[in-house]
Amino acid sequence: MPTTIWIIRVWSVTEIIITQTNIPAIVPADICYLGWQDSIDKLTRLVEPEIKDQ
Repeated sequence: MPTTIWIIRVWSVTEIIITQTNIPAIVPADICYLGWQDSIDKLTRLVEPEIKDQ
């Protein structure tokens, strides 16, 4: 299952484009979307700074 990820700077934000091909027919597309969304949520928590009130 080849996966291609583009990370593009757009103005002051970052755009991520992910394509995945040759996914077996037995794997439902909804499950793929949920898996990627979970991965992106985890990446977001990893890279976003935690700003605490002082």
